[in-house]
Amino acid sequence: MTRLFSTMLVRTSPNPGPIEQSMAKKLQTLLPTFLSIDNDSQKHAHHAGVRGASNVTESHFNIEIHSDNFKGKNLPLRHRMVYKLLEDELKVKGVHALQLKTKTPEEIAKQ
Repeated sequence: MTRLFSTMLVRTSPNPGPIEQSMAKKLQTLLPTFLSIDNDSQKHAHHAGVRGASNVTESHFNIEIHSDNFKGKNLPLRHRMVYKLLEDELKVKGVHALQLKTKTPEEIAKQ
């Protein structure tokens, strides 16, 4: 599902679950110009780390976010910013893995 919020393009899975919706809302606090969240959980359903987990439908996500809030910050710091926002999803709600692509709009324009 793709939605445009003023200057922010937000793309999520076709039928985002409650965890994905919560993540999208929290990540919007970074004022992204682009945010894409893809639920990759189905690709990992049979992995050993997921067996016996209470959350297997919203456990793995691929996130791409472009934000001016990343200016002047190195990659580990950018990722820590995202992890901090999604702390509840990671520690309580059973999100097992995030694959992150964090860029500034200027970095994207240079590509």
